[in-house]
Amino acid sequence: MFSVSKMFSYWLLLLCCGGLVAGEELHYATSTRHLAFLLQVEDELLALVRQYAAKLQQKVHTMRVLQAEWMVRRVEARADPVSYVANPLRSLPLMRRMHEDASKLLDFARLDVGQGDPLKQLAEYELGAITELDLKEASSGLLRMQQIYDMDERDMARGKLRHKQYNSRLSAADCLALGAHLEDQQRGPLASRWLEVALEQYEDKWEPIHRLLQTGRSQIWQQLGLTRIMTHDLHGSHAAFTKAVELASEGEDVAIARHLADNLGHQFVHQRNCQGRSGLPVQSSLRCHYAAEGSAFLRLAPLRMEQLSLDPLVAIYHEVVSAAEQQDLMHLSRAQLKRHRGERYDNVRTFASAEVAENATPTVQRLHRRLEDITGLDLAASEPLRVLNYGIGGQYYIHEDCVQPQPHVEPFPKEYRLATVLLYLSDVRLGGYTSFPVLGLGIRPSRGSALVWHNANNAGNCDFKALHAACPVLLGTRWVASKWISGSGGQWRGKPCRM
Repeated sequence: MFSVSKMFSYWLLLLCCGGLVAGEELHYATSTRHLAFLLQVEDELLALVRQYAAKLQQKVHTMRVLQAEWMVRRVEARADPVSYVANPLRSLPLMRRMHEDASKLLDFARLDVGQGDPLKQLAEYELGAITELDLKEASSGLLRMQQIYDMDERDMARGKLRHKQYNSRLSAADCLALGAHLEDQQRGPLASRWLEVALEQYEDKWEPIHRLLQTGRSQIWQQLGLTRIMTHDLHGSHAAFTKAVELASEGEDVAIARHLADNLGHQFVHQRNCQGRSGLPVQSSLRCHYAAEGSAFLRLAPLRMEQLSLDPLVAIYHEVVSAAEQQDLMHLSRAQLKRHRGERYDNVRTFASAEVAENATPTVQRLHRRLEDITGLDLAASEPLRVLNYGIGGQYYIHEDCVQPQPHVEPFPKEYRLATVLLYLSDVRLGGYTSFPVLGLGIRPSRGSALVWHNANNAGNCDFKALHAACPVLLGTRWVASKWISGSGGQWRGKPCRM
């Protein structure tokens, strides 16, 4: 099918490739070549008409499906409306439809409004005052009856009340509304059951209506994922969000589901990393070698380097910090160690830390020069070295070290960290791994070694793949020193090519 963009592409093709010349005066009445060009324009207009007609037909089809569904209910209610709405399995759906569905249907009707009186009247119709409170009260009433009379949600959805079958049912959208209402009340287990019933009650024949009203399978799975998070069923939540993304139709908003599915996936990899079940990569492109490039110091005293990833660069340099240097850093920081507290920190980072100035001792000065040699980056404008101590259960949850500058012009803020160097000052008897969830890397602390990684890619943007964490300490203590290398000045000019 043609599109407007294709029409302009074709037009440019004619202008540039011997058809029409840019700036050429057009003489449609006397030039068959110009008339032939008009045929192409006419074809494009016809294609646009076909697209418009197809959209109108799709709209008509949706409205007819809706009409058929409405008529079924109206026939049932016509004989005795009062008795009809006296059934809670009918009254709640009626209120939900008028509160939630009707406004979306009228918005749909208002799109591309034609000149015909029926459609115009429908588009201009004003809804009554069905409020959110009305819907909540109806939902609470039905759920109260479920509890008092000990009724099963599946039986209720299929029209059975107290062992008697009625000619009524709850739709998937009704069950979805009840599940969302229960989640608001923090009644996660019951909410999950109603959402599972919503999936069972789903009817494919109403698919156009579900897409329009945003009550499709994808939305139900997304709501189920949110509810399962409340009940700490993380694997079930991840499966639900993944299903929501899988079933989403074109244009359907599943950004939340995709984001949470990714985050939960990283959490599961992080757990495997912390447990030592991920292992280090074995790839032909990765090398273990003596690093002697980049500085005179390394040429004289090369360091053993073990590559763990090339995108982003993650590498371990062995025997970088001597025992005396380790003791010096821990001694300098012990009296200044401070724990950051508050809701912002308690669930994310649980450790004590202290800054150590570059000129604190000759030992620290030498160590800074060594880090410049290893990374090939200038440390002058970076933040001070920070010593961190993790006790039992101490961790730093999944995070990025790099904050993207806006706009991306120099001088860069200190939070824009090109690279991180993590110096291991102690071994950890059990736990305390450094985890890279996106890369599937779990790195065990090795006293005296330096873990180096790049937080920004070669385009200068913060690299999501550099997400990392410090796993909880299970036994012992974890002493590390962290050097965040900020991206101000001429850092990129000093960065060596990747090997």
